[in-house]
Amino acid sequence: METLLRLLLEAYGLAGYFEFQVEVSDGAGVIGRFDLVCVERRVILEYDGEQHRTSRAQYLRDNRRLDRARDAGWTVIRAHSIDLFEPGARGRLIVRLAQKLGRVQAPALVEVALLPN
Repeated sequence: METLLRLLLEAYGLAGYFEFQVEVSDGAGVIGRFDLVCVERRVILEYDGEQHRTSRAQYLRDNRRLDRARDAGWTVIRAHSIDLFEPGARGRLIVRLAQKLGRVQAPALVEVALLPN
């Protein structure tokens, strides 16, 4: 699913803003490794699969890690399968990311053939 998320970013011209699997730190040390990170704009994009919802231990670890990143001044955006497969949700995610990345104009929201509707 993370590959599909990267393809979505590529299709809308946003992939170049992000590095993949980046370790983020704060004054206390390493917060963790995140799926997609725009260091320049301090934006983290995390894909949450089912295990992030169904495992209480994973859910609590995620919340602590993401809260700590936010406390360190990072914007955290979480993506889910609906954001990849539902056209309206895809558009909302892309517009939100474009805004957080400081894009003056959001990418054109055309349907992406790479992902099924």
